[in-house]
Amino acid sequence: MGIGSPEESIARIKELLSLFDRRITPTVDKENTSPVSKVPYKLFCLRALYQIRICDLGHASHLLYVKKAYAAFVLTRAVMETVAMLYVCFSKVSASVKGSSFDDIDDFLMKALLGTRDGTGSIKYYNALTAVQHVGKKNKAFEELYLGLCEFTHPNWAGVSLAYSEQIDEGHMVIETIRDSSFADTIGMKPLMASLILFDEIYHGIQELIPKFTEVCDNC
Repeated sequence: MGIGSPEESIARIKELLSLFDRRITPTVDKENTSPVSKVPYKLFCLRALYQIRICDLGHASHLLYVKKAYAAFVLTRAVMETVAMLYVCFSKVSASVKGSSFDDIDDFLMKALLGTRDGTGSIKYYNALTAVQHVGKKNKAFEELYLGLCEFTHPNWAGVSLAYSEQIDEGHMVIETIRDSSFADTIGMKPLMASLILFDEIYHGIQELIPKFTEVCDNC
């Protein structure tokens, strides 16, 4: 994840989010994607939606890391899930460009855009943990950091006792939000920073594939 102070992590996160803010797309029009296939339009929509979601979650995390790091851990976990979903999207776009499994990308886009977990819709969701595991095959550290954040998301030892108490002895516990900037940097800020960097790389990777991908879609 690299080295540096918590202040440097915060500065880099802010820099990346400022870049992403300028990239937010206010509208997506099919006529500007493909005159034939609807699939490129779905891809543009999903990428634009993930971009604004990353900005919302990232900015909230950035603000919280100053005083409420444990709440920021929960949001950073959501950022990592979003990055993982975009990675799966990129992988499927890349596979379709290489001539395999075109239907797979359309199925994924529908699940990512319209899928539900509670059964209220007709399209089943794509599991975010599965997406994280896909990233983990290429980058094991990403999955390990995600699982570490999960420990703070759930109300177990890390998310409760470690985060909000200090056990002085067997008969005395101090209840407070534990503030340790170095710990927050290692567990949350550096994973957030690395996730934003990865998101940017994937975003541009998809952009490079769009012309060929559109051509493939139009010919199917």
